[in-house]
Amino acid sequence: MLLDRLFPVNKGLAIKSILGIWGAYFLFVSVRAFFIVQTNADALFVQRILMTGICILITWLLYRLLVTVRRNGMAAAIFMLFLPTMILANCIAILDQIIFNHDAALFDFSYLLDPVEFALFDWTYILDEAFTRYFILAGWGALYLALAHSRDLQRMMVHSRHLEKANRESELRALRYQLNPHFVFNALNSVSSLIIDRKNKQAEKLVDDLADYMRAVLTDGGEDMVAVEHEIAQQVRYLEIERMRFPDRLYYDVNIDSAANGWMIPALIIQPLIENAVKYGVSKTEHPVNIIISAQKEGDRLCISVANDGRVKRFADQIDDRVAGTGTGLINIQDRLRALYGQNATLLLANNNAGMATATIVLPDPSLIFQDI
Repeated sequence: MLLDRLFPVNKGLAIKSILGIWGAYFLFVSVRAFFIVQTNADALFVQRILMTGICILITWLLYRLLVTVRRNGMAAAIFMLFLPTMILANCIAILDQIIFNHDAALFDFSYLLDPVEFALFDWTYILDEAFTRYFILAGWGALYLALAHSRDLQRMMVHSRHLEKANRESELRALRYQLNPHFVFNALNSVSSLIIDRKNKQAEKLVDDLADYMRAVLTDGGEDMVAVEHEIAQQVRYLEIERMRFPDRLYYDVNIDSAANGWMIPALIIQPLIENAVKYGVSKTEHPVNIIISAQKEGDRLCISVANDGRVKRFADQIDDRVAGTGTGLINIQDRLRALYGQNATLLLANNNAGMATATIVLPDPSLIFQDI
């Protein structure tokens, strides 16, 4: 388009600001003319339109100069507002003298073709007019540079936010996929134990159930955020698989606040907690172990807890004691919470009043995703 060629940068800003400043000037001068007695008011009005068009054209030339030198830095653009702008202002003042120094008839511009007699010019008027037009041009140029710089900063901020969001989403997706081989590793150990114990039918059923579970996990649409009730339902399926390995030792209970059912949480966020409860609670003892999953809404926050009979040191060993375990699960949770919520979410490890090892994930409102404090 022609406008895109004439205004290659900040087209809307340049057009609106140029037309705005000279439109306001034209309106001011026209209103002032009503209070001055003029014999050829109609002709002067047309001449004023012509002069305003010339001012717009010269301001466009200044715009192109600013666009060209601004690529070399803001200092070069600011320099353009001094000497080059002064020259353009003097050009306007001289053209103003040529156009308005004749008592021409309406729509008669033939005098513009006559030789220009500079000796007859009122140079005092020209200098005064150049001074006025210079400040108009310099004021427009400063306003344009400020608005253009502000727009560039906004674009950079938006681009930075989009880039940060894309990076975080990539990181979250990688962290989520990290859980899948981690879970498969533990589940295959269960299958191996059943085979060693010659419980082939149970091992076969476990493989089928595991395949169904993994199919549900991997083909859930790849959603990064799921409802609490959906996440808990997936973990119950996992616990049912593990009960085939520990039918007399694994018991679980689920307590979900109805107000928390629809709360959106990161997919598979409590999977490592369930795995730890089985691995460090059930498999390390011959006594029955209870696992309690709860989700409660407390004010504007959601608390999801996984508790089991045992001591919290078993959880801490996952992070600090590399001999006891790799710590992949809990570190994964912390990394995902940090990437999603910044400092607005946390993972707490403690012993509750009943003497159970408890891991609690505290999440803020989903609207705070990607908003660090």
